[in-house]
Amino acid sequence: MKQKTYLNKLQIIIPAIAIFLITLIPTLTHKWPLSWDVIYHVLYAEVYTKYGFVLVNPLLGSPVGLKIAYPPLFHFLIAFLGTVSHQEYMLIARVLQPFLAFFVVLSVSYVGKKFYGNLAGISAGFLMISSYIIYRIMLPVPENLALIFLPLAVYFYYSSVKNRKLKYAFIAGILMLIVAATHQAALLCLFIVISSMTIVDILFYRELSIFKNYGAFISSMLILAVAVVIALALFKPELFQNILDQGISATLGYSTSINYTIQLSPLKYLQYFGVLVTGFALVGTYFAVKLRRRKDIYIFTWIVSLLLLSNAYLIGINVLAPRLLIYIVIPLSILGGFGVKNIYNRLKTTERFSSEKFRSMFLLVVFSLAVVFGIMTAANPTMGTFSAKTEFGSVQIAPPSESEVELADWFKVNGNKNQSILIQNIYTGIFIAEQTGMPINFGFEYLNSSTPRSFFDIGNVGYIVYDKRLVLPNENASLNESKVTTELYPLFYFNQKYYNDLNLTQPSYFKVVYENENFIVCQKQDS
Repeated sequence: MKQKTYLNKLQIIIPAIAIFLITLIPTLTHKWPLSWDVIYHVLYAEVYTKYGFVLVNPLLGSPVGLKIAYPPLFHFLIAFLGTVSHQEYMLIARVLQPFLAFFVVLSVSYVGKKFYGNLAGISAGFLMISSYIIYRIMLPVPENLALIFLPLAVYFYYSSVKNRKLKYAFIAGILMLIVAATHQAALLCLFIVISSMTIVDILFYRELSIFKNYGAFISSMLILAVAVVIALALFKPELFQNILDQGISATLGYSTSINYTIQLSPLKYLQYFGVLVTGFALVGTYFAVKLRRRKDIYIFTWIVSLLLLSNAYLIGINVLAPRLLIYIVIPLSILGGFGVKNIYNRLKTTERFSSEKFRSMFLLVVFSLAVVFGIMTAANPTMGTFSAKTEFGSVQIAPPSESEVELADWFKVNGNKNQSILIQNIYTGIFIAEQTGMPINFGFEYLNSSTPRSFFDIGNVGYIVYDKRLVLPNENASLNESKVTTELYPLFYFNQKYYNDLNLTQPSYFKVVYENENFIVCQKQDS
């Protein structure tokens, strides 16, 4: 009997093993980690390794540097693993991919089990795998480290309310601290979910004692804040004074706000969630509405609060709706797991389908379909390919192209590490900085044929790099150049004539020293 109970407990790990193996597909078939974001995260890890815990990245925005403005836990993890294993940090990020996916799905399965039982937890894990948005958890980025702890924090908060034990709320608060040290958006989502649950609980049950639970949850953050304030006042008084004078955002660069929005239609939500998650979540909703227990209300609140957040643009708040889908699919999968469990149990009461064999076949079909959908997502030819979209088209930014690798290799051998690079494509520039340790200057928009030498001397610019892919289309041939915005950094498009005669765009004391299929490198000559 004990052995059977032990095996039942082990079943919860099956979906996590499945996603681990599925994530191995793109991990082994792609030479580089599966995102562009990981390039600057690896760069941050390298900066911390070389310079210690700093707030400014000296390799970007040279010569002043660029505020890192990102919680450091994920970067510390890469730096630690890379230092201990003596492996390149890019390889560490690539190896992390299946492990991050494993623990995210395991966390969701565990929380699903704690809410609705073992079968619901296993089903939640498989349903999550079936969702198209599952590709997000295969990426080696800080968000996925945070997603391991976010569902656990929600569950422990619910458990503290249900069992009237403040220690669980405090544990949830500690988990929130881990999330806070990893990813700003995940922290915002977690805070909104827990706060919404608290408000809804008061409205439904009118038990003001929940403020104790909420207070215990928040207290861990307050304790940390007080400790940080004291530490800064004692050991970093100048930084502490800057924060008092200018605020946290201005001093550290931390912010959860964005300057643009991406919307999704209702149909797009369903496409990203997938047919299995959507279908079984509807079934779970039916049974949960009938029961209307506290845990059902909490799951509904979890889903609805994030859906509302993803549509915050309706009230003038910028939001990236596609980025929030992975947060929504977690409680949806848990609710869907509850739906699978109810169908399985209802089959027992039907004479025709009550056999153990048929019910097991039902589960096998659902789980197999989920795995097939997951494999299809992982094996998609576009998996791991990301582009910067502009009004003139798209430019691939990940994985690094052969030309970008050749460019970085040239700088490794020939580049003067004491000089910075002025580059037309900042995305490529960040890759070069990560690969070579050379600083990147962000002042390309000030470049022209009459730019004074003092500009390059002050910025310590020794090289200019042109991206021949950034050519204005024929219908814009009347323009000489155009600065266009993308999600993160601007790109500078040139008329083709500029690439044919670089003297039109740069001073004559810069000479071509390297060229490949996509890039031209010019070096400043001594006066």
